Amino acid sequence: MDEITVRRARVDDVDAIFSLTNMMAKNGYMLPRSKYKIITMLMGFYVAEDSEKAIVGCGAFTPLWTDMGEIMALAVKEEYSRVGVGKKIIDALIAEGIRLNMKEIITLTYQVEFFKKMGFVITGKDRFPRKLWRECLECPKLEECDETAMHYFPKEGKHNGFRTIQQSRQDG
Repeated sequence: MDEITVRRARVDDVDAIFSLTNMMAKNGYMLPRSKYKIITMLMGFYVAEDSEKAIVGCGAFTPLWTDMGEIMALAVKEEYSRVGVGKKIIDALIAEGIRLNMKEIITLTYQVEFFKKMGFVITGKDRFPRKLWRECLECPKLEECDETAMHYFPKEGKHNGFRTIQQSRQDG
């Protein structure tokens, strides 16, 4: 498999992010997002690219309040699944949450087992009223949400035994 690098997204990545996230949505792995929504969230997006600079994965981190951020729109091309691309993206997104000094990182997902491996635990959606204010009101599944709420606490230093990027830098 190609060498994968993760970097912050740029405007010229929007079409690739749109295609990737909406392909995953068609397959039932996430909810769809418009290009407008991706552009408004672009500052929080990271992309994974292969050695030929093709986008093979993406994910976004967004602050919900001063104490909580959310990982969203995690998508990986099918031929790159189960080889660590999603983990690399999540590591970068958690590192962003740590850089912003977030006390809690949440996600709403259909990929429960993957996020458990990354150190997230299942919790109740009722714990996230700020999420409701920001995103859920626009969702067609608002009244019948079938995603699972999960959260992660960076201060606990547990990231499934993996060191976050910031922890590695502090030791280096």
